[in-house]
Amino acid sequence: MKWEEYAIEDLRKYKYLKGSLENIRERIKVLELKYQSVKYATVDKVPVKGGSSRIEEYMLDNIVERQRLEYLYEANKKLVELIEKGLKKLNEKEYLILEKFYIDRPKKHIEFLSEKLGIEQAQIYRLRKEALYKFTVNMYGIVEY
Repeated sequence: MKWEEYAIEDLRKYKYLKGSLENIRERIKVLELKYQSVKYATVDKVPVKGGSSRIEEYMLDNIVERQRLEYLYEANKKLVELIEKGLKKLNEKEYLILEKFYIDRPKKHIEFLSEKLGIEQAQIYRLRKEALYKFTVNMYGIVEY
């Protein structure tokens, strides 16, 4: 079942994706500041035979890196929104189970959940599977055939 692998992968990446949103924005700001400072710098040399100067190459590298980061930011933001959409549809017990299995997994997570929820370990695995299915359907939707 591929859907299960994708859902687990998304949940495991979730907190890192959220953190990346702030970091990517900061990196873009730094690149914008560097670009502005280079624009006002003196020209290092005149290009020869259609070549480019080091400053022009630096500026082009800067533009490309900023654009790539913008694309990455938008993709990560959309994925975070989808994951949160799936998580919001879970009840407290389902959320806790998925959180402790995939998002913020402590040592002895099964024992932790068993004690916290007052249920047997076998039931935790069954509830995890149900919660994962519910999360996936709410995140991606489902097509009825």
